[in-house]
Amino acid sequence: MLPGTERVLAVSNKLAKTLRSTGGRIRSILGPGWLVMLADVDAPSLLTAMQSGYYLSYLMIPWLILLTIPLYFTQELTIRLALGSGRGIGEIIKDRYGKRAALSSLLLMMLIDGAAYLGEYASVAAVGLTLGIPVIASVLIILTLHTIIILLSGSYRRIEDILLLLSTLILVYLAAFIVIGLNPTALYESTELMFNPSSYSNVSYIGLLAANIGAAIMPWMLYYQSSAIVDKGLKPSHYTHERFETAVGAAISELLMVAGALIGYGLRIKGGSVDGFLNTLRSIRLIMGNYWFYAASVGLIAAATLAVFVISMGFAYGLGEYLGEPSGFRYRFRNAKVFYLFYLIEVIPAALLVLLSRNLANTIIDIMIFNSIALSVPLILLIRLTSDRRLVGSYAIGRVRALALYATAILILVLGVYAAVSSL
Repeated sequence: MLPGTERVLAVSNKLAKTLRSTGGRIRSILGPGWLVMLADVDAPSLLTAMQSGYYLSYLMIPWLILLTIPLYFTQELTIRLALGSGRGIGEIIKDRYGKRAALSSLLLMMLIDGAAYLGEYASVAAVGLTLGIPVIASVLIILTLHTIIILLSGSYRRIEDILLLLSTLILVYLAAFIVIGLNPTALYESTELMFNPSSYSNVSYIGLLAANIGAAIMPWMLYYQSSAIVDKGLKPSHYTHERFETAVGAAISELLMVAGALIGYGLRIKGGSVDGFLNTLRSIRLIMGNYWFYAASVGLIAAATLAVFVISMGFAYGLGEYLGEPSGFRYRFRNAKVFYLFYLIEVIPAALLVLLSRNLANTIIDIMIFNSIALSVPLILLIRLTSDRRLVGSYAIGRVRALALYATAILILVLGVYAAVSSL
């Protein structure tokens, strides 16, 4: 053996062992809570944040920071429900409120999912167009990736590892805090305006506030996290860890939204545009340069792709539970055909619509406002379920917290309806 070879091999083996150990620690730290929060920052949500910064400067940033609180406490309910009952929300709604209520909730979620897919595909198509790739090719790539993942079925953890890697690419948007920076004075002034009644007479302010709430908490998130916890096989001993992971994910999620608002604000100052994904990407390239354009494109594709995976998983979980069929990636295709078929089918109609019409992304704000209205039904059901000690045992929430969550759900509903009516 050549001199020094043994030493090189020893170092290489030690490095490989360290990398494996690090990967194992990351997988043990991150899971459903992290994934649902990063998938929450999907392409339409990022565009909503950019438009907020573009049209209202810093005015939405204090709200984005504040939304971390209801985002965490809403998703924390799914942890209590899954660990306390050992079942997903779809199955429990059917058992408690009947098939009609469960089916209505699923149909509403399917409608919301379809609207979300339009934004995801439109964003990927926009990135492709700026690089000279035809829309049909961009959409087919996402559909192919979405389908190929089934080959890894039989283990939830294998699927989760891929999605965790994908989620890290979205973090590129945090660079906005360095590239653009955050103005503390402007942030303070915007926080003061939150308490100024005149702010709420501004239709744009109310509309974007409702849109950002709709971007922060979406119905599919409730289905995904509760069922993914069951699919992964988490136990009551994981309760504290899963809550911590969800809290960290919620904070990172809203920081990414703040970063999006800063990008929109930066584009406004330099005379750019945020009118749809394509114009936004072109403005980033023209004003901020190629390096930031490529970074933003990678982050946008990752956000859209992760969301397509997680949203379709949430619906497939819910439908499988409703039908009483095996649901989850822990099953092979032959053992959970209903789950896998609807995981595949739900994403196709939106892909076809994007191929037929290129202007659907311009309705993103309206879609987000609709989300804030539609959220009320599954959220109220979730609060009722996690208040029931007979169902979730010691994980049941107290009366004070339940009342606070009910008040939050009603406030979100009223704000969404008001924003929708005001925009007519």
